[in-house]
Amino acid sequence: MHDHKNYGVYKDLKQDMRDGRLMLHDKVWVDRYEDYIISYTYRREESAELEEMTVQELMNLTKGKATP
Repeated sequence: MHDHKNYGVYKDLKQDMRDGRLMLHDKVWVDRYEDYIISYTYRREESAELEEMTVQELMNLTKGKATP
């Protein structure tokens, strides 16, 4: 069985793109632990220490191969 912990984030990201909230070149702020994405937001939160990425970079990270 394969487990891909980023799949839920990938689905949410694709839905935001379909709904017109995000485009590939837009910036998002990501909370992550190594290669595991905890959450992302497209509104900057000053108090949180989040990593800035483009939507394309986030999609590339989350759609990687599933790990065994």
